[in-house]
Amino acid sequence: AGFRNHADRVLVVESGSGESGGLASTIDGQRVGYADTVAENGIVHGVEQVHKPEGLVFTPRKMLVGLNATMFIRLLKDTGHSEYIDGSRPASKLTILAPTNRAMEDAFGYGLGDGDDDDDESARALLGAGISRLSAYFDNLDRSSFIDALRTFQIATSPRERQRDWARYHIIDGQYQVDDLAKDPLLRTMLAPESTGGKPQVVKVHVDQAHGALSKHISFNSADNILPEPVTVDNTTIYLLSSPMPTPPSLVNALISNLDLSLFVAAMGASNIVEQVQQEAGVTVLAPVADSFTSLGLVWSYLSLSGDAAARGDLGRLIKAHILERPVYSDEIPLHTDDSADTLVVETLNGNKVGLYRTRGGIYAVVEQDELPGPEDESGLRGHSKPSQMVSSSGSNNLRISEPDILLRTGVAHILEDGIILPSNVEITPSKLLQGMKAHIFEDLLERLNLTYVLKDPRADKDISKQYGKSTLRRRRQSVSTRTNIVRSGSSRGNSADEGEEDPVERAVGYSLLVPSDKAWRENAAYRELVRRDHDEARIFDEDDDGSNPWRNSTTTDIMRYLDMLVRLHIIPIFDDSPQLAEAGRQLPAKRLRLVDYKTYPTLLENVNLKAHEFASNRFSVQLDDMPFYQSPGRTPFISYAMVLRSGIARTGAVFELDAALRLPPDNNKGPGGWKQFAWSAAVWLTGIGMGSGLLGVSGYWVRQWWTRSDYESL
Repeated sequence: AGFRNHADRVLVVESGSGESGGLASTIDGQRVGYADTVAENGIVHGVEQVHKPEGLVFTPRKMLVGLNATMFIRLLKDTGHSEYIDGSRPASKLTILAPTNRAMEDAFGYGLGDGDDDDDESARALLGAGISRLSAYFDNLDRSSFIDALRTFQIATSPRERQRDWARYHIIDGQYQVDDLAKDPLLRTMLAPESTGGKPQVVKVHVDQAHGALSKHISFNSADNILPEPVTVDNTTIYLLSSPMPTPPSLVNALISNLDLSLFVAAMGASNIVEQVQQEAGVTVLAPVADSFTSLGLVWSYLSLSGDAAARGDLGRLIKAHILERPVYSDEIPLHTDDSADTLVVETLNGNKVGLYRTRGGIYAVVEQDELPGPEDESGLRGHSKPSQMVSSSGSNNLRISEPDILLRTGVAHILEDGIILPSNVEITPSKLLQGMKAHIFEDLLERLNLTYVLKDPRADKDISKQYGKSTLRRRRQSVSTRTNIVRSGSSRGNSADEGEEDPVERAVGYSLLVPSDKAWRENAAYRELVRRDHDEARIFDEDDDGSNPWRNSTTTDIMRYLDMLVRLHIIPIFDDSPQLAEAGRQLPAKRLRLVDYKTYPTLLENVNLKAHEFASNRFSVQLDDMPFYQSPGRTPFISYAMVLRSGIARTGAVFELDAALRLPPDNNKGPGGWKQFAWSAAVWLTGIGMGSGLLGVSGYWVRQWWTRSDYESL
């Protein structure tokens, strides 16, 4: 039967038998759930679904009105983005993240001001606190220029442009239901600004199925979805948010609140590259944690030197080596499987290349081989191509990313868990490590004693080997050839130097230095006397030198001979016959340069070796080999050991900072000379002999008296 409604439209009513044999009716195809409810002015039939008139068309805009998101609608209209919600793009699949009116009012007020207001007091307080914390690491960090660089970047766009960006950031390219969000936690938005190189900005999604909950908890950049189920209109899905999502912050603002990244941010400020990095369009930042910097030891001490232009240049190159030239999010990194081991290789702002790959255990970064020319070093080398390094406490060449996808205005940042990239054009030499340690006295002694060749690459010029120390090392090899624990890898030749074997100094590939601090040298009487004489008898260590210095009456030649032996005791030559390390300028493996527990090391002092002891985790001491702390009973105790405070790895060796200077072995430790010293020693011996003889005479007389009277009896 047909009936007309108030819109003069004919409704078709059909009746028939249901599945259970009862009467079943439909109205325009909609099944009648219950029928024949009698009312005062007619009859009511209940249908199972709402009847949709032909002229009624639902759009995302109408749904947003029903969801009480009218302020979001207004913002889209004001910024020229109404086409996303008015149904004029029916073929486009979209997901809209709409904050409620209450959320918009709480965030912006009725005036819809910019949510990234530079004058916001809380943001300014956070920035000021962060800059104060960074200043503690670098004395010369220019606070005003640092903040100016940040603010210059922040006000580069107008409030209206930032509102437009904010609106587009809440519109996702693609239609995502709840199940889709769990599979794709990174959503690409319609915001693709120049600051990312035209690449879409990303929203991070977290889907949590609470225990016993009927629906999944969903958050977008920490803004919670408050709908039990999203609303879908044709090709558009709408989620209602409890708060707006601010657009990603600048690099410094994103990292400065994380204490683990404070040194990375401080290093950017100290190297004066903040403005350049902030304005670089489309980057990926691999941010090392603070422990990775401090674990570099003396290398970090050098890089953080105040007022050193070379150190600042090296620090800037190191920071740029952690910044990739385009944004790479975690879902774009290839997964290593049994069938594929692809690695995404991206060039950095420094010019070196970094590879990224994923496994089921995490995301990793690895340094790719590069050909960056290194700066000229002390040996005059330039242009040698050598690979960059990964420096990690675990010793691995792959650094794990502990926290991926920190969203930035210019791209994305990933936090490196434990390690740092040391690019090949950051040339770390022993001289730079001595600068970082501020070992001025040790450098001065190397210059005085003509031992500066240990700071250079011995592979660069064999004339260095022929000029210095050849006979000394030849005699040392003959004397220690029977030892089996000398650190000298790869040698299978005979032990005798008379068999035509190459002199050992010819095969030295580098030198490691055990460097006592300047304070330790100032406590050395011989050095104090040498400096006193250099300053025309003017005492410069008045607090330590009261005129009783035992070297006062020694000749300058004796003092220099003693100091020469003492310095040589603190220099370890590194021998290696492998062809890979024979090339001048080649980086020595870090594992060859680190101290090893109970290992014996040769020194430049003839017939003297040192042994390392690990007394705690990665804490070492060094002492003379085969030299007990105490000599035979009745003799003066002899102690010669020192603790390693810090260390650093250079290209041709390591530098270890000691808390004290080692003592020369008894055979070499002749002490000061001079006739007054001899006379004083003779007087001490004669006095001792006289007192001993007198005591022996008195004792003999008393024994004789007792013995002669032993036969007498008392009356």
